[in-house]
Amino acid sequence: MVRSVLTLRATAGQAGALEALYADHGVLARARAFPGCRGAQLLRSIDGGTATHLVIADWDTAADYRRWVDDPWRDALSGRLAALLDKTDGGPLVGGVFELVDPQASDVS
Repeated sequence: MVRSVLTLRATAGQAGALEALYADHGVLARARAFPGCRGAQLLRSIDGGTATHLVIADWDTAADYRRWVDDPWRDALSGRLAALLDKTDGGPLVGGVFELVDPQASDVS
């Protein structure tokens, strides 16, 4: 299993519009129904950090996530999302795919 993490920074005053875009287009429901997706969540920052939202999803494999990223439906929506994001300081979003690490497995007895 891998976990995708997408950090979003909405333009000032656009956080609600970003959340509405996800709700109105059923982005998370569509992701959850996509082959290989185990679950997806949209999180809102409450501490006033640089990110306003995180999108976290679990996938069977990195290839499953790559297929989601490359999906034409998702690609068509990305322009609408980009219009809501702050483009200063290196760009509006940062993403990554991570695998779970079992620290016990690397211990040498």
